[in-house]
Amino acid sequence: MSKKDSLQLWLLSTPKRLVAGLFLLAAAGILLVLVTLFIVAPQIAAMPNQTPSESNHSRSTTKLSSPLLVEVTGSNFRTNSTLKMTPAKSAPEDTPEPPPAALNLEGLQDLTYPESFSNVSEVSTRPSPSQTARRMPTPTRSAETSLKKESIESGDPVQFTGMQAFFKDLQTGNFGAMQRSCWLITPEVFTDRYTTPPAQKVLLHALSQTPKATDDGVSWSDSNVEVRASWSELADRYSCPTAIYDGKMDSVTREDVSYLIARIMARSSYPFNGADAEENYPTLCEKWSPPPGITKYTPEAAQKLHYTERGLLDDDTFKTLQELRSESIHLYTVKNTYPMYIRAAHSQLEEPSAYFFRDKDGSLCLGSVVKKS
Repeated sequence: MSKKDSLQLWLLSTPKRLVAGLFLLAAAGILLVLVTLFIVAPQIAAMPNQTPSESNHSRSTTKLSSPLLVEVTGSNFRTNSTLKMTPAKSAPEDTPEPPPAALNLEGLQDLTYPESFSNVSEVSTRPSPSQTARRMPTPTRSAETSLKKESIESGDPVQFTGMQAFFKDLQTGNFGAMQRSCWLITPEVFTDRYTTPPAQKVLLHALSQTPKATDDGVSWSDSNVEVRASWSELADRYSCPTAIYDGKMDSVTREDVSYLIARIMARSSYPFNGADAEENYPTLCEKWSPPPGITKYTPEAAQKLHYTERGLLDDDTFKTLQELRSESIHLYTVKNTYPMYIRAAHSQLEEPSAYFFRDKDGSLCLGSVVKKS
């Protein structure tokens, strides 16, 4: 019998299932090799080299979030920009009259400052922007320090000089002068809330409506925006009223927090404004009592921050805030309602962090700073 006949006889005598099993085994081997080469090996190569102690440390510090804190959210210049206002909303069809020529002061001719109003005085000398310069007294708000005015007391008539100056610049589009005078307002917020074409139009329209005197000052409003001027703003030579769109006070933003930190740090060298000193424009919270939702994970946050005798940050706090501003800041709170205590940090539990208080009227102050341990 030839070799060829012997091979054919062997093949015919081999069970078909054995041949099929061999082919399946070979296919499985090939598949295993492919998975090892293209999936398992790259993942192993990407794993960092860690000693046992490093591995244990990483497991102990993986918890970077607190169930007690949530990110601050709400309507602000980013989520509810004036640029998104529709033409029908920014220029109501039922009031197609031309832009107002003057600020509406109807019914305010005999308005006087209330008994609770504190005296305000201002001098014409602009202090030198130096951390050692002696700064002269200025009002607690944002009037230009180069303008002189008499002291104002409770019972004095309200002249509306500051609102008239604001209205004139708004009407003529002199936004540069407005922003220089209203330098306490976060620049990004000011640009969107006051200087966009829709914002300019609705603000002028609101200021043409009949004003209303309140316990806190005077307000003008229409269906789009409410313009509020506090008593201290009305006493300034240049008023910077608050613009409230759609009936909601803007939520605090990371830009607000970052700008306040930058202002405080700049006082150590060249302040944003020559009069920007703590005795003139307070930035520290007068009272400080953060809730357990904040202090449970960061007990140091309960320690109230104090400036040096010169009204400046100490070196360690300055460096901590500098480190905080070096990366993107996130804002956390216990509950998204105002008044609100706020944690500003890179994450919920990591340090460094800074803590703020924001009241229902929009004022923001710094309460505590915690450095990286």
